[in-house]
Amino acid sequence: MFVASTVCFLVFMYVTSVACRADREPECSRFHYEEQLLEKMVRMEFNVERIQQRLDSVSESCAKLEDSTRLKEEVKDQVGSVYTRWGRDTCPTGSSFIYDGFVAGSHYTHTGSGANYLCLSKEPRWANGSPTASDVGLIYGAEYETSSANILTHFHNNEVPCAACRSRGPTIMIPGRNICFEGWKLEYHGYLMTSYQSHAGSKEFICVDSEATVAEGSNPGNQDEALLFFVKAVCGSLKCPPYDGNKLITCAVCSQTK
Repeated sequence: MFVASTVCFLVFMYVTSVACRADREPECSRFHYEEQLLEKMVRMEFNVERIQQRLDSVSESCAKLEDSTRLKEEVKDQVGSVYTRWGRDTCPTGSSFIYDGFVAGSHYTHTGSGANYLCLSKEPRWANGSPTASDVGLIYGAEYETSSANILTHFHNNEVPCAACRSRGPTIMIPGRNICFEGWKLEYHGYLMTSYQSHAGSKEFICVDSEATVAEGSNPGNQDEALLFFVKAVCGSLKCPPYDGNKLITCAVCSQTK
């Protein structure tokens, strides 16, 4: 009886010991957890370094882009485009003033000399020694011929001013529109003007400002030399619509902004 009791007691103690060891966390598990945590921290630090490198790369690219944009703006400021503002002796806001002067061209009865209008400077400078010639082309001041129109009639027979201006981008004169297309900035708008249809002296078409003024020192005396008339469309090969043979052709001078 004693032996049986002893055996039962030893079995009980063994089972209890095994159960207790099973319930307790192994001593090595804490170190294993810390090892895994350390590994995760190392991987995280490595990922943070990679992210920082990417951020540095993006920042460098942004800086280069800003430098490129700034250089582009500086180049535009230095280069730009030069155009003539016909009918005014000042430049629009945003454009640089170069000089102002008088619109001039060949006589309306002459078949020779130049076929274009020029913006002659108000401040001529002459070559040394007063060189001259007898066989020459001739240039005359231009006058508004607006007596038959319903706009600018009070400018009739007055001389026409002009100004040379520089924009920050390329410029274009768009005939047939008084506004610019998308991506272009309006410098000024107005009306096409040129010589009269039956005059011997054929001239180019120019865009005269809708808010035109008269030249400095101008008077309404009729000189009839270089002349400026409004322009209308002739329907036929030029389709009406969109054009209208009874309306004055508009124009716009635009500079590129993009």
